[in-house]
Amino acid sequence: MIFRIGVMVLSSMAFAALGAAQETETTINKSLIPLQANALSKFVPPGWEIEKKLTADLNADSLPDFALELIENKPEKDQSGDPTERARALVIVLQNLDGKLARAGVADKLLQCTRCGGAFYGVVEAPANVKIEKGVLIVEQDHGSRELTNTTYRFRYDHETQRLMLIGFDFSDADRLTGKDVSESTNYLTGVRRVTRGKATTSSTIPRKKIFIEDVDYEKFEEEAEKRLNL
Repeated sequence: MIFRIGVMVLSSMAFAALGAAQETETTINKSLIPLQANALSKFVPPGWEIEKKLTADLNADSLPDFALELIENKPEKDQSGDPTERARALVIVLQNLDGKLARAGVADKLLQCTRCGGAFYGVVEAPANVKIEKGVLIVEQDHGSRELTNTTYRFRYDHETQRLMLIGFDFSDADRLTGKDVSESTNYLTGVRRVTRGKATTSSTIPRKKIFIEDVDYEKFEEEAEKRLNL
Protein backbone atom coordinates (compact mmCIF):
# COMPACT_ATOMS: atom_id res chain seq x y z
CA MET A 1 0.00 0.00 0.00
CA ILE A 2 2.79 2.43 0.96
CA PHE A 3 4.59 1.65 -2.30
CA ARG A 4 1.45 2.29 -4.35
CA ILE A 5 0.83 5.59 -2.58
CA GLY A 6 4.44 6.57 -3.24
CA VAL A 7 4.07 5.81 -6.93
CA MET A 8 0.89 7.85 -7.10
CA VAL A 9 2.57 10.82 -5.41
CA LEU A 10 5.56 10.67 -7.73
CA SER A 11 3.29 10.40 -10.77
CA SER A 12 1.30 13.41 -9.62
CA MET A 13 4.50 15.38 -9.12
CA ALA A 14 5.71 14.41 -12.59
CA PHE A 15 2.45 15.48 -14.25
CA ALA A 16 2.46 18.73 -12.27
CA ALA A 17 6.02 19.44 -13.37
CA LEU A 18 5.11 18.67 -16.97
CA GLY A 19 2.11 20.95 -16.80
CA ALA A 20 4.18 23.74 -15.29
CA ALA A 21 6.81 23.33 -18.00
CA GLN A 22 4.16 23.54 -20.71
CA GLU A 23 2.63 26.65 -19.15
CA THR A 24 6.01 28.41 -18.98
CA GLU A 25 7.19 27.34 -22.43
CA THR A 26 8.76 30.23 -24.27
CA THR A 27 6.92 31.74 -27.23
CA ILE A 28 8.36 34.30 -29.58
CA ASN A 29 7.43 37.95 -29.08
CA LYS A 30 5.66 38.83 -32.33
CA SER A 31 5.79 42.53 -31.58
CA LEU A 32 9.57 42.42 -32.05
CA ILE A 33 9.23 41.14 -35.62
CA PRO A 34 8.78 44.02 -38.09
CA LEU A 35 6.08 44.11 -40.75
CA GLN A 36 8.67 45.22 -43.31
CA ALA A 37 12.46 45.30 -43.46
CA ASN A 38 15.34 45.39 -45.92
CA ALA A 39 17.18 42.32 -44.57
CA LEU A 40 16.15 38.87 -43.35
CA SER A 41 18.17 39.34 -40.17
CA LYS A 42 15.68 42.01 -39.10
CA PHE A 43 12.98 39.33 -38.78
CA VAL A 44 15.00 37.48 -36.13
CA PRO A 45 14.31 39.07 -32.72
CA PRO A 46 16.83 39.13 -29.85
CA GLY A 47 17.19 35.76 -28.13
CA TRP A 48 16.50 33.80 -31.31
CA GLU A 49 18.52 32.50 -34.24
CA ILE A 50 17.83 30.86 -37.60
CA GLU A 51 17.82 27.06 -37.35
CA LYS A 52 16.82 26.60 -40.99
CA LYS A 53 16.11 28.92 -43.92
CA LEU A 54 13.99 27.87 -46.89
CA THR A 55 13.71 29.83 -50.12
CA ALA A 56 10.85 29.39 -52.61
CA ASP A 57 8.09 31.30 -54.37
CA LEU A 58 5.13 31.12 -51.99
CA ASN A 59 2.75 33.64 -53.57
CA ALA A 60 3.29 32.87 -57.28
CA ASP A 61 4.84 36.22 -58.20
CA SER A 62 8.09 34.67 -59.49
CA LEU A 63 10.07 36.25 -56.63
CA PRO A 64 11.90 34.24 -53.95
CA ASP A 65 10.21 34.19 -50.55
CA PHE A 66 11.49 32.81 -47.26
CA ALA A 67 10.46 30.54 -44.42
CA LEU A 68 12.63 31.05 -41.35
CA GLU A 69 12.61 28.28 -38.78
CA LEU A 70 13.78 30.04 -35.63
CA ILE A 71 15.07 28.52 -32.43
CA GLU A 72 15.89 29.97 -29.03
CA ASN A 73 19.47 31.16 -28.91
CA LYS A 74 20.47 29.02 -25.94
CA PRO A 75 23.24 26.42 -25.42
CA GLU A 76 22.26 22.96 -26.63
CA LYS A 77 23.30 21.51 -23.25
CA ASP A 78 23.37 22.80 -19.70
CA GLN A 79 26.31 22.75 -17.27
CA SER A 80 25.50 19.13 -16.38
CA GLY A 81 25.64 18.07 -20.02
CA ASP A 82 21.90 17.52 -20.25
CA PRO A 83 20.07 18.83 -23.33
CA THR A 84 18.26 22.12 -22.82
CA GLU A 85 14.72 22.78 -23.97
CA ARG A 86 14.64 25.31 -26.79
CA ALA A 87 11.44 26.67 -28.28
CA ARG A 88 10.88 27.13 -32.00
CA ALA A 89 8.92 29.53 -34.20
CA LEU A 90 8.26 29.89 -37.92
CA VAL A 91 8.42 33.27 -39.66
CA ILE A 92 7.21 33.68 -43.25
CA VAL A 93 8.74 36.53 -45.27
CA LEU A 94 7.65 37.59 -48.76
CA GLN A 95 9.72 39.62 -51.18
CA ASN A 96 7.98 42.54 -52.89
CA LEU A 97 8.60 43.87 -56.39
CA ASP A 98 10.49 46.83 -54.91
CA GLY A 99 12.90 44.43 -53.25
CA LYS A 100 11.60 45.03 -49.73
CA LEU A 101 10.74 42.15 -47.44
CA ALA A 102 7.35 41.82 -45.77
CA ARG A 103 6.22 39.65 -42.88
CA ALA A 104 3.46 37.28 -44.03
CA GLY A 105 3.04 35.19 -40.90
CA VAL A 106 4.49 34.22 -37.54
CA ALA A 107 3.61 30.79 -36.14
CA ASP A 108 4.54 30.66 -32.48
CA LYS A 109 2.83 27.38 -31.51
CA LEU A 110 3.15 25.28 -34.66
CA LEU A 111 6.64 23.81 -34.20
CA GLN A 112 7.50 21.49 -31.33
CA CYS A 113 10.38 22.34 -29.01
CA THR A 114 13.69 20.47 -29.00
CA ARG A 115 12.72 18.41 -25.93
CA CYS A 116 9.11 17.71 -26.97
CA GLY A 117 9.85 14.45 -28.78
CA GLY A 118 9.31 12.22 -25.77
CA ALA A 119 11.11 8.96 -25.03
CA PHE A 120 11.18 8.14 -28.74
CA TYR A 121 14.04 10.64 -29.15
CA GLY A 122 15.71 10.09 -25.79
CA VAL A 123 18.35 12.78 -25.31
CA VAL A 124 18.40 13.68 -29.01
CA GLU A 125 16.71 16.92 -30.01
CA ALA A 126 13.27 16.36 -31.52
CA PRO A 127 13.10 17.76 -35.06
CA ALA A 128 10.54 20.03 -36.65
CA ASN A 129 10.79 19.26 -40.35
CA VAL A 130 9.81 22.18 -42.57
CA LYS A 131 9.89 22.05 -46.37
CA ILE A 132 8.32 23.73 -49.39
CA GLU A 133 7.01 21.77 -52.39
CA LYS A 134 5.33 23.44 -55.37
CA GLY A 135 4.50 26.52 -53.35
CA VAL A 136 3.06 24.53 -50.43
CA LEU A 137 4.66 24.90 -47.01
CA ILE A 138 4.78 21.53 -45.24
CA VAL A 139 5.51 20.87 -41.55
CA GLU A 140 6.15 17.29 -40.41
CA GLN A 141 6.62 16.32 -36.75
CA ASP A 142 6.55 13.21 -34.59
CA HIS A 143 6.89 12.35 -30.92
CA GLY A 144 6.07 9.69 -28.35
CA SER A 145 7.50 6.47 -26.98
CA ARG A 146 5.73 3.14 -27.49
CA GLU A 147 2.85 5.06 -29.07
CA LEU A 148 4.19 7.33 -31.79
CA THR A 149 2.28 10.35 -33.08
CA ASN A 150 2.96 11.70 -36.57
CA THR A 151 1.49 14.93 -37.94
CA THR A 152 1.73 16.79 -41.23
CA TYR A 153 0.46 20.32 -41.83
CA ARG A 154 0.17 21.89 -45.30
CA PHE A 155 -0.19 25.62 -45.91
CA ARG A 156 -0.76 27.62 -49.10
CA TYR A 157 -0.73 31.36 -49.70
CA ASP A 158 -4.25 32.79 -49.87
CA HIS A 159 -4.30 35.79 -52.21
CA GLU A 160 -7.59 37.10 -50.86
CA THR A 161 -6.31 37.53 -47.30
CA GLN A 162 -2.58 37.64 -48.19
CA ARG A 163 -1.90 35.07 -45.48
CA LEU A 164 -0.82 31.44 -45.33
CA MET A 165 -3.86 29.19 -44.98
CA LEU A 166 -4.04 25.64 -43.68
CA ILE A 167 -5.14 23.36 -46.52
CA GLY A 168 -4.40 19.93 -45.03
CA PHE A 169 -3.77 18.18 -41.71
CA ASP A 170 -2.73 14.53 -41.37
CA PHE A 171 -2.61 12.78 -37.99
CA SER A 172 -1.62 9.22 -37.13
CA ASP A 173 -1.18 7.29 -33.90
CA ALA A 174 0.74 4.02 -34.04
CA ASP A 175 1.42 1.47 -31.31
CA ARG A 176 4.93 0.26 -32.11
CA LEU A 177 4.47 -2.88 -30.00
CA THR A 178 1.14 -4.15 -31.34
CA GLY A 179 1.30 -2.53 -34.78
CA LYS A 180 -2.13 -0.93 -34.29
CA ASP A 181 -2.40 2.22 -36.40
CA VAL A 182 -5.14 4.84 -36.61
CA SER A 183 -4.91 7.81 -38.95
CA GLU A 184 -6.92 10.82 -40.04
CA SER A 185 -6.51 13.07 -43.07
CA THR A 186 -8.38 16.38 -43.44
CA ASN A 187 -8.57 18.45 -46.61
CA TYR A 188 -9.68 21.95 -45.65
CA LEU A 189 -10.19 22.98 -49.27
CA THR A 190 -12.74 20.27 -50.03
CA GLY A 191 -14.04 19.80 -46.48
CA VAL A 192 -13.44 16.03 -46.62
CA ARG A 193 -12.00 14.10 -43.65
CA ARG A 194 -10.92 10.45 -43.99
CA VAL A 195 -10.28 8.13 -41.06
CA THR A 196 -8.42 4.85 -41.46
CA ARG A 197 -8.42 2.06 -38.87
CA GLY A 198 -6.52 -0.95 -40.10
CA LYS A 199 -7.79 -1.62 -43.62
CA ALA A 200 -11.09 0.23 -43.18
CA THR A 201 -11.46 3.85 -44.29
CA THR A 202 -14.47 6.09 -43.68
CA SER A 203 -15.14 9.61 -44.97
CA SER A 204 -17.07 12.55 -43.58
CA THR A 205 -17.51 16.22 -44.35
CA ILE A 206 -16.57 19.15 -42.13
CA PRO A 207 -17.44 22.86 -42.35
CA ARG A 208 -15.11 24.63 -44.75
CA LYS A 209 -13.38 27.55 -43.08
CA LYS A 210 -10.12 29.40 -43.33
CA ILE A 211 -7.51 28.57 -40.71
CA PHE A 212 -4.30 30.57 -40.87
CA ILE A 213 -0.80 29.55 -39.90
CA GLU A 214 -0.83 31.85 -36.86
CA ASP A 215 -3.88 30.03 -35.50
CA VAL A 216 -2.36 26.55 -35.49
CA ASP A 217 -1.31 25.21 -32.08
CA TYR A 218 0.11 21.74 -32.65
CA GLU A 219 -0.78 20.52 -29.15
CA LYS A 220 -4.43 21.57 -29.49
CA PHE A 221 -4.70 20.11 -32.99
CA GLU A 222 -3.41 16.76 -31.71
CA GLU A 223 -5.69 16.79 -28.67
CA GLU A 224 -8.72 17.44 -30.87
CA ALA A 225 -7.72 14.64 -33.25
CA GLU A 226 -7.28 12.23 -30.34
CA LYS A 227 -10.77 13.05 -29.08
CA ARG A 228 -12.31 12.52 -32.51
CA LEU A 229 -10.53 9.15 -32.81
CA ASN A 230 -11.27 8.12 -29.21
CA LEU A 231 -7.61 7.60 -28.40
